[in-house]
Amino acid sequence: MGEGTLIDLHTHTTVSSGCSVLEPEALIETAMREGLDAICVTDHFSIEGANVTQELGRAMGFPVFRAVEARTTLGDMLVFGTYRDIPEGISLEDLCWCVHEAGGLVFAAHPFHTGGGPSLTLGFRERGLDLGEDWDQVAVLRELDGIEVVNGQVAADANAQAQTLAHQLGVPGVGGSDAHAVDMVGSAATRFARPVRSEAELVAALRGEAYAAVRLRG
Repeated sequence: MGEGTLIDLHTHTTVSSGCSVLEPEALIETAMREGLDAICVTDHFSIEGANVTQELGRAMGFPVFRAVEARTTLGDMLVFGTYRDIPEGISLEDLCWCVHEAGGLVFAAHPFHTGGGPSLTLGFRERGLDLGEDWDQVAVLRELDGIEVVNGQVAADANAQAQTLAHQLGVPGVGGSDAHAVDMVGSAATRFARPVRSEAELVAALRGEAYAAVRLRG
């Protein structure tokens, strides 16, 4: 992979994300063409798509890491380091407790997105709160390990607000394309300062290594 690693940390496949039209083989082939060093499959609720794509990646000689996009009572969360299905509608409190007990990490996905699936800002609205102003009134946010600050399918202003929230919480920010189709792959990613060659190394890097969210196109 050379010096450092460029990983798209947020992608979806047809295997277990009904909203995706991205077949695992096409995802890997596109990632290779886009110059990514690895991808992370984050299908909704289920680890199956990540398992299938990882096996295919081994056959194709391209690194695929597994994760899940969990849907909580406060919006969608990217879960790293826990390789199991996560029930839809789990509370964010329970998710953080279970994932942290297993040694994993929880990053808020597209927290200020309002045009697609659930997000923190919509979860706050349901409670009569404003995420930008009232972030410090919901204690569980302090349990988050990071924020997705660059999402390839989210407007620039929403990504900027996510960056501000990460700064307020004192947590790192990651980037990912949130690809559901071929033309979305690699639109955003996370650049790690050191090589990341395994899922264990990915979790360790997210926990404490130097990395930066990057917008690659769009």
